[in-house]
Amino acid sequence: MTEAPPLPVQGPFELSGGDVSLDFANTWGDRGRPDTDDLKTYAHLLAFAQQTGLLAPEVAEALATRAQAEPPAAEAALQAARGLREALYGLFSARCHGLEVPPGDLTRLNRALQAALPHLCIACDAAPAWRWREMERHLTAPLWPIARAAADLLTREPPTPVRECGGSQCTWLFLDLSRGHSRRWCSMTSCGNREKARRHYQRVRKQDPVDPPD
Repeated sequence: MTEAPPLPVQGPFELSGGDVSLDFANTWGDRGRPDTDDLKTYAHLLAFAQQTGLLAPEVAEALATRAQAEPPAAEAALQAARGLREALYGLFSARCHGLEVPPGDLTRLNRALQAALPHLCIACDAAPAWRWREMERHLTAPLWPIARAAADLLTREPPTPVRECGGSQCTWLFLDLSRGHSRRWCSMTSCGNREKARRHYQRVRKQDPVDPPD
């Protein structure tokens, strides 16, 4: 068997959503632009899981080896990851905008939970704690803790405000922990400044329209 290439401990992912399920949804930052999708290969899924601490390095290495030996299964796991990601975006985006829960997205999340929860157990090392069993055997294992985190966030009481970036070309989700829950942008240095510049330009255009040609 060909040795799996080493996986980066740190991936290229921006983790500012405040919850791993939102960070996962944010691996596609602008759904109008396919080039902003950071979940391009199964290796990217493993990199995300390592960066967020969902997989131990030895488990990620075992899954990389399995993925290299079983390309069709790895591709199927990648498609399942993308499907779950879009379901999470649909669920949380609907909450942001006060819309009803999309039934298809909820069904997909529940299916992911049905696959994940039989592998959840309590282990006792230094102290009893939740653990995932047999992760190295299943290429979809990185999705298990993501699905559970999403379910916990959706059912949290009292609800934690989730927001979607107000940028015209951004679908970033984040927990709004600001005072008064007034945060509007994924980042003031990116979408916030761009939106302010766009509005300023529009105001200037209205105040000083270009003279029509003679």
